[in-house]
Amino acid sequence: MPAAIVLLIVSVPGQGLRSRDAGISNSWNTITPLHSSFADVARMFGTDPGADPDTSGPFRVDGGEVTFSFLTQSLAKIYHAPQVMVGKVFTVYFKPAAPMAQSEVRLAGFKRCVDQLDRRYYYFVSEAGLAYQISRKSEQIETVIYQPSAAQIKRLRVSTACVF
Repeated sequence: MPAAIVLLIVSVPGQGLRSRDAGISNSWNTITPLHSSFADVARMFGTDPGADPDTSGPFRVDGGEVTFSFLTQSLAKIYHAPQVMVGKVFTVYFKPAAPMAQSEVRLAGFKRCVDQLDRRYYYFVSEAGLAYQISRKSEQIETVIYQPSAAQIKRLRVSTACVF
């Protein structure tokens, strides 16, 4: 795995959009899959922390929009996840306001992953849980996906090597 990668870091409203070198990470603005909770997201966006944590968003943020999915009771049962994981962020989807060119990120340390059921996109996925959804037509990154790391996925009974 490379020491650094150029990736898009997106901030909550008011903090701006910026690029920088950073280690490969599956965290978006301190929200990390399987660590952060629905309550963390609710505090960040001023929403009701008592709402049903299935999905949340999309929320408009500087540079695009972000949507969160959560590990629900039924998903925890399917994936044989411990009960303490229920209500945790499972995946974060950041959709930039304008698609990004692949040249805007270094894809060293990422593997190409093709979802046979979806002919519109393919993905570059890292072991750390960061993935890029790329349009087959335009070859542009349309969504940045923050998901559990490969090691976390191995502990769950999840049948995908690509993205959630």
